Amino acid sequence: MCNYIYKELSCQHRYHLVESWCPKYIETQKRCPPTIVSKQYWGDDICAACRERRQPSKAPWAKMIKRPSSRRLPTYPSYPYPPSCQISAR
Repeated sequence: MCNYIYKELSCQHRYHLVESWCPKYIETQKRCPPTIVSKQYWGDDICAACRERRQPSKAPWAKMIKRPSSRRLPTYPSYPYPPSCQISAR
């Protein structure tokens, strides 16, 4: 039988983590019924999925973008248009 660790988080999600595989699994790659050798209750932690739901991010790379501290729009210098681009009122 394969040995498993039962882990329960404060968000009520539960995990079965493999502590060690049995020789039968190593040969056949077929899982045995779990034998729980220890139980762990993590009362202060929540899983990554619940953490993401509490602080959603629309784009996972958004936290890597360096944003300016002010919210002003950039100003551009005004250049005179060349005569061929000017619109004349007729």
